Amino acid sequence: MIKKLFLIVLFANISFSLIGKDSYFRGFYHGENIFVRNPYLGQDAGFCIEQIYLNGKLLVENPEISAFEIDMESLELDTRVVIRIVHQNDCQPELANPEVIEADLKFSWLKIYVDENQIIWITTKEAEEGFYIVEKQMDDDWMPLDTVKTKGGIFINQHSVELDHLKGDNLYRVQYHDPKLDVNYSESFNFYSDKEEISHAIDEDKWIIEFTQEVSYLLYNDNSRIIKRNKGVSCDISKLPKGQYMVKYDNKEVYFQKK
Repeated sequence: MIKKLFLIVLFANISFSLIGKDSYFRGFYHGENIFVRNPYLGQDAGFCIEQIYLNGKLLVENPEISAFEIDMESLELDTRVVIRIVHQNDCQPELANPEVIEADLKFSWLKIYVDENQIIWITTKEAEEGFYIVEKQMDDDWMPLDTVKTKGGIFINQHSVELDHLKGDNLYRVQYHDPKLDVNYSESFNFYSDKEEISHAIDEDKWIIEFTQEVSYLLYNDNSRIIKRNKGVSCDISKLPKGQYMVKYDNKEVYFQKK
């Protein structure tokens, strides 16, 4: 029994000694293949590399060549790449051209789209200290709607801003501001809305502005100063002093007198 146990332990130790080391190389696919140097250790030991994996998939076992090309053409651009190389303990494989998978710090737009409620844009490699400005085309000019801070990092980020469309065509775009670069504009995105036109009525007994549906609005005093900014189906103006005001909503500007 003791002899059998000794043989099992000895076999386990031999098996463990045959397991090689793991080396990892990480980066991103930018359209070029990687070449791996495979050192030759002599006639008895053979070549260094035992296995090569790409993103968890085994590509080759015991390549008996001094350099091996890792074909990555099936990957999409900017896909994260993890190369795992299993090799003998007394050697170290190397990448012949590691620069081709180094992180590309260039900002890029991946996708931008608009639905009934919001605009959503997806980017990669945005600056940590940057920001976005969402714009809408109004009367042949681009008007800012909202500002969003960047999240930063080399990975994919998604941002969104709520929107109030007008009936008909609505054209939007997003500006990207990086402190170290020029302003970068997204492609414009048109969204056609078939919602009903919003109107209002003023109840002069209760002094409440009532809208036909929920809407974002701005209330100005007679000095053109914004005194109220909100979203809802009504606006309570009962506590405001008498005078002239203007309410702006759904691309409308309505002046009225509180008596």
